Order: sequence, then structure tokens, then C-alpha cells
Amino acid sequence: MSKMHRYRLNIRNIREFTQLLKQLFNVDFDRKASWEAVKIDREREIYIVDGLPAFIRIGGELYPTVICVERGAVLLPKVIIDMGAIPHIANGADIMMPGVVRIEGSFKDGCTVAVADEKYGKILAVARSLISSDIASEMSTGRGFKNIHHVGDVFWKTMKNLGLV
Repeated sequence: MSKMHRYRLNIRNIREFTQLLKQLFNVDFDRKASWEAVKIDREREIYIVDGLPAFIRIGGELYPTVICVERGAVLLPKVIIDMGAIPHIANGADIMMPGVVRIEGSFKDGCTVAVADEKYGKILAVARSLISSDIASEMSTGRGFKNIHHVGDVFWKTMKNLGLV
């Protein structure tokens, strides 16, 4: 892994970024806020808005961070998992349908969803749906969601090392 690099975004990048966020997640972030990025390696970055680690980039894809979703800055459909699935999700496993207790909200396959535990409602991961919410509510076996970012991954550890968590 190469050395991390932290830098401020310029005005043009902020404008493009906020327009993209509006399209992807229907959120408005203040362009006048303090926008920073932490480059972890060639393919991965964390975007920080006024001290909030808000988004991550993996390759060309943008996703909200667990912290951003937990604080309500971005609203996503939720997949509620049973307590037995937590250790697996926290280790990066994909979300299997037997561990899903219920689904809150509707989504299509390929959409970004939040993964929360059933007891406390804490956001544990951000995942990409492999199926739609209609199919997911009827399925009881198989893999339903690809784990993208979870508590304890490289993004989380970087945020923690920077004092953002």
C-alpha cells in the first residue's frame, strides 16, 4: 500500500462532485463547505465534507460511508440483519438472504443500500443490491447484497487513524 495523501478539492471539482451526488443519492451538500480527499491508493479515496467522512470512491464508483448514512446525511433503503450475521458482515462477507430479517424501503438491483442490525439499528455496512427489493422480500436463500464498505475495513481504519470516527 502506498502512502496516504490528503488534499483539498478545488472549486471545479467540488461543483462536479456535488452535481454527481445530486444525481446518485439525491443529496445537496454545501459547495462552500470544506471539501477534502484522502487518497488511500490508486483506486480508493475518502471524501471529507466539513470534517464528516461522507463518501468513498472505489475505482469509478462512489458510495456513502457508514458514518454518513448513520448520521442521516444520505438516506438509503435499509436491509436489517439478525444479530448472528454481524460478525460475518464486520469481516467483509456479503449479505446472505437467510440473515436478512426485513427490508425497509424499495430498490432495484444494483442500488446502494445500508445494512443495519436488528437490535440497535446501527449501520454496519454499505452494500450493493444484487436483486430488487420485491425479489429480496420473497427470497430465503442465496446471496442478496455485495458488501462494499463495512465497519473495520481499510476505509474505516483510515478514518479512525485520521480521528474522523
